[in-house]
Amino acid sequence: MTGLRTLTTLACLAVLPGVAEACQTVQQVEVYSTTQSAPDGATCSRFLTQSAGQGVSCHWTYGFRDTAAIDAAAGLWSQITTCRDGQSEGPDLRVNHPDSYDLRSWITPDGIYRLSVKDKTALGATLVFLRFEDG
Repeated sequence: MTGLRTLTTLACLAVLPGVAEACQTVQQVEVYSTTQSAPDGATCSRFLTQSAGQGVSCHWTYGFRDTAAIDAAAGLWSQITTCRDGQSEGPDLRVNHPDSYDLRSWITPDGIYRLSVKDKTALGATLVFLRFEDG
C-alpha cells in the first residue's frame, strides 16, 4: 500500500468512527504491514506477489462447513464492495481438489482484494481468507 493510502486509512480509523466501523476489517488488512494489528479473530501475514509487490493475507477459522463462515465471508465481501470503488473480476476458475473452494476478487485502483472460503476436511475446518495485494 502506498504511504499516502496508509496515512489516509489510519486517519479515517482515528477521525471518522462511522466509516471506520463500517470498513474496519478491510482497513485493518490494508494497514497490517504498518500496524501489525490483525482484525479480531484473524491470523495475518505479509507476502510478496509474483510481480514483487506486497500483500497481506488474513484468515479466520470456523468449524467445518459452519454457516458462520459463509456469513463472515458475505459480510467481508459487503465491506469490500461498499468501502472500496472497484469492480469484480470474472468468475474464478474451478480447482481440481477434493475440498470445496470459492474465490471472489475485487479490482481497485489501489490493489486487488481476494476473498476465499475453503473447506478443509483433513483439518475439520472451514477457512475464510481475505488478501489484499498492492496495485
